[in-house]
Amino acid sequence: MRKLATIIVYTLILLVIGRNLSFLPDFSTDHIPDSTDLKNKVQKIIADKKGNYGISYLDLTTGKTFGINDTMMMTGASVNKVPIIAVLYYLENHGKINFNDQVTLQESDLQDYGTGSLRYQKPGGTYSLKSLIKLTLKESDNTAAHILNDKIGTDVIQKVITSWGMTQTDMGNNQTSSSDMAILLKKIYDNQITTPGKTKELLSFMTQTETEDRLPSELPRNTVVAHKTGDGVGFIHDVGIITKGEHAFFLGVLTSDIGADEKGTKKTIGDIAKTIFDSY
Repeated sequence: MRKLATIIVYTLILLVIGRNLSFLPDFSTDHIPDSTDLKNKVQKIIADKKGNYGISYLDLTTGKTFGINDTMMMTGASVNKVPIIAVLYYLENHGKINFNDQVTLQESDLQDYGTGSLRYQKPGGTYSLKSLIKLTLKESDNTAAHILNDKIGTDVIQKVITSWGMTQTDMGNNQTSSSDMAILLKKIYDNQITTPGKTKELLSFMTQTETEDRLPSELPRNTVVAHKTGDGVGFIHDVGIITKGEHAFFLGVLTSDIGADEKGTKKTIGDIAKTIFDSY
C-alpha cells in the first residue's frame, strides 16, 4: 500500500508541474485558436493600413470562424475563376460534361490582357477541358477561363453557385465577398462539389501557382496553400485553404481602395496568414 501511495503522489506531482517540463508529453487536446482572439489580432494588423479589407476565417475542422467586413461585395477579378472551375467539377460529377472533351482555340477566344500563356498561342490548337482548368488555376489564364465560362454559360454558373448559398457573388458583374468564398472553399474541401479524388485534384491545381506573394509568402516553405489571387487597379486579393499538420483553415482577404500600395497590401495579407497559422 505504501508503494502504491508513493506512486500516486509522484504521479500527481508530475501532473501539477509537468506542463512546464519540455520532456513530458503535452496532454492538452485543444490546439485550435480562439476565433475572437484571432479577430482582435487581425484587426490590429489592418488598423493603420490604407483601403478596405474584407476578411473571412473558418477552421475547416471545428467550424470556428470570424469575419471583418466579410459580407462586403468587392470586385472579384480572378478570384471569380474559382466558381467557374467549381461548377465545372460539379457538372462533370453529374455527368453533364467530360473533362477529356477537346476545344479548338479560336481567334475570338484570345483575351489579350493580364495573365496566362494561352493568349500567345496561335488559333487552331486543341485543348482538353482539363488542361484549360489547370491553366485557369495555375496561371490564372484569362483566355482559358473565358473559354470555360463560355462552355457552360454565366447564367448556369450563377444559378448553381446561388443554390450553394453564394448570394453575394455576381458573376456577370464580377462581384463577390470573402464570406461567399468561404462558403465555396468549404464546399470544395468537404467533397460536396465532386468526389474526394477530384477534390484533391482541383485543390492541387491551386497550389504552387505562378503567384505566391500573398497568403503563402510568410509561411514555412513546405506549407500547403491551395489558393486563388486577384488583382486590379486599387485592390489585391487572395483566398484559400491553408494546412498545418492535421488542421486546415480557410482564409480570404479581399481589399479595395488601396491606391498604389500593392506591395504593402501583399505583405499585410501574408502577415494575416502567418498570425493565424502561428496560433495553431
